[in-house]
Amino acid sequence: MPKESLETDAFREEFMTLSAYLDQVQGLIEDAEGLPGWIVCELAKVSWSKGHCYLELVESDPGGIPLAKARGTIWSYKAKLLNNIFRLGTGDDLREGIKVMLQVQVQFSPVYGLSLNVLDLNPSYTLGDMEAQRRATLQRLEKEGLMERNKELEVPALPYRIAVVSAQGAAGYGDFMKHLSDSGIRFEVELFEAAMQGSEAPASIEKAFERINEVSFKFDAAVLIRGGGSNLDLVCFDDYLVAKAVAMSSLPVISGIGHERDNHICDDVASVRVKTPTGAADFLIQKFADASETINSLEQRLLDAYSQMLEENASALERFSLRISSALSRFVESRFSALKDLEHRIDSAVSGRILSEEHRLDRMQILFQGADPTAILGKGYGIILKDGQKVTDILQIEEGGRITVMMKDGKVTFTAREVVHEKKK
Repeated sequence: MPKESLETDAFREEFMTLSAYLDQVQGLIEDAEGLPGWIVCELAKVSWSKGHCYLELVESDPGGIPLAKARGTIWSYKAKLLNNIFRLGTGDDLREGIKVMLQVQVQFSPVYGLSLNVLDLNPSYTLGDMEAQRRATLQRLEKEGLMERNKELEVPALPYRIAVVSAQGAAGYGDFMKHLSDSGIRFEVELFEAAMQGSEAPASIEKAFERINEVSFKFDAAVLIRGGGSNLDLVCFDDYLVAKAVAMSSLPVISGIGHERDNHICDDVASVRVKTPTGAADFLIQKFADASETINSLEQRLLDAYSQMLEENASALERFSLRISSALSRFVESRFSALKDLEHRIDSAVSGRILSEEHRLDRMQILFQGADPTAILGKGYGIILKDGQKVTDILQIEEGGRITVMMKDGKVTFTAREVVHEKKK
């Protein structure tokens, strides 16, 4: 390998060109036959071009600080095959934000630098890593007492004010809204938009629940929904940030994620877990149906109780009416008897009074008859008159005055010759 030298007054140093040095590095790598081996890393970036799959590989410490980075390539003759193997094993394509196990061989070019040629991959590692993270998240939530926290909040009997966490335009959100609309119930729904897949989804969902908590007084319940997808599409719903946001929600959360077969940690911590977005809508609609059934049942019970009360009251009224009628009859009979007695007493009193008055009148008549001047005259008495007026006092007669004496069968006139007045003792 050619070398050049540089002489100065101070020192002499040997050097080589960059291309010469990189050629030497390339030779070392080729001598090691590319150093093939299995590595684990995270896919920071995935892009496709002309059938080739270009990867950006990264390893980070628990705090997220990068420890290593490299470029990876799956050439077109293997790219489709390996992606299909990965899809069969995990249910998803290779994409950003997932951990993978790759068999690689190092390649080095003085112009393009170092890259890793991907020879094979192991989908089981990705699933195992996801499951390991899931178990760790469950243990952390259990330790923090968050598994049952939201379950203690009950969805109200008539939950018509709904806060929804979903993506605008998502099929699951559209199905949910259409189902509510078709019910005929006037729900009030407000969307708190969030990313529902990808590396940014956990923080986005957490932020949506924070916004809901700030205005929780406006709503009866929160709904977290997303339509179906692969396991990797839905992995964010096993994330600690999402599960904690659901558990710490001020409102009872209804979780409707993915397909009927899917189950995620956010389902486990939510107040209510349903299978799909339409299942969430069905749950809300059924709450109104249950309330209506309860009301109808109560209404029927009230009507039955009212009818029974009427029947009982009618019987009581009938008995009371008979008692009143009997008492009234006894009272009328008693009063009639009293009135008859009073009438008899009045008749007796009146008859006695009349008889007494008749006797009194008879006595008065006798007295009147005895006091009749004619009767008196008939007994030999006379009536002395002076100037046609009856004389009752001797002082009314003067000596020489003319007086007349009326008798039963005539009268005689005299001249008073002597008037003698006898003083009363």
